Amino acid sequence: MADAALIGGSAADGKVAIIQPLPGVGDMVWHLPHIHALAEAQPEGAVAVVTKPRSRADQLFAADPAVSEVVWLDRSQDGKGGSHDGLLGVLKLAGMLRSHHFRRVYVLHHSWRYACAAWLAGIPERFGYGMGRQRRFLNRGPFLPESMRRDHPLDLATAWLKAAGISQLENEPQLRLDPASVAAARAAYADRPRPWIALGLGSSEPYKQWGAERYAALAAALRADGWGSFFLLGGSEEKPFLPAIRAALGDDPGRLPGRLVESFDMKMGEILAFLGAMDLYVGNDTSFLNLAAASGVPAIGLFGATPPLTHSDAIAAILPPDGVPDKSGGMARITVEAVMEAVAAHKAKANG
Repeated sequence: MADAALIGGSAADGKVAIIQPLPGVGDMVWHLPHIHALAEAQPEGAVAVVTKPRSRADQLFAADPAVSEVVWLDRSQDGKGGSHDGLLGVLKLAGMLRSHHFRRVYVLHHSWRYACAAWLAGIPERFGYGMGRQRRFLNRGPFLPESMRRDHPLDLATAWLKAAGISQLENEPQLRLDPASVAAARAAYADRPRPWIALGLGSSEPYKQWGAERYAALAAALRADGWGSFFLLGGSEEKPFLPAIRAALGDDPGRLPGRLVESFDMKMGEILAFLGAMDLYVGNDTSFLNLAAASGVPAIGLFGATPPLTHSDAIAAILPPDGVPDKSGGMARITVEAVMEAVAAHKAKANG
């Protein structure tokens, strides 16, 4: 297929883009090693990331020199249509890409629509996995075999980098946090008793949720074990957990400093700043688990309903007693005692 003409710039002065359209924060964290490797391979040492707003990429990459800018994809989410949906949306996406004068694009997904939009935008160098119809719109290899289409997105990106001969600099995801922001967060909570533990209460799906009663019991056990302050990570859906956890800790909100810090109304950037100062993280299989591990924090993940993540050595997985996750009742079968055993193993390793 012949290339469209580049409009509004030349291949020499254009920028480099990575299109990573998966919407979750965890999806973006999984792709950190690939984004950093591709940025390092460019003369500028940086790339633009084209993705969806739910990824919170603007906040994840706020202090990352490998990402020069974040450009939003407007696709359907939460039942609302997006301007980049459908065939007309491909044309609109092409116009948006054209306005940024990219000279090169890497599509870290097997969908044809992003490659087609890049072709219509006249981007001279178009790389991607090359599966199915996508290959028609790409003009640079290598291409992955069609048999890999159903592989995990992390495996696809890793396989493509290897095929392209691009060295993956990180064996697992590493968030690049602003040292000044982390230091400021440490100072802001310096009066809170140590050690600090983050409890990841949030859950993207009900079947991944461990529940307020279990988290309250865990908080009580952790306090008895000597943990000083508890940083609760979650959204508005988890606000009702607070009274039970406060009661379990005997925490008096009128007495300062208290043992609890809650993030229910914080922005992602604020959470990242103090997350990097934690001594341990315990929580559901959700984005905060990925963020903690990528921040260098030892993390204990509760995988009662989903297969354990294997992309980070910082994540210790807790499964039901029989080792088999299931969505119907797997989380309920994870006991507080099993989590405390994992906490004890972490302490032994840290002190060993």
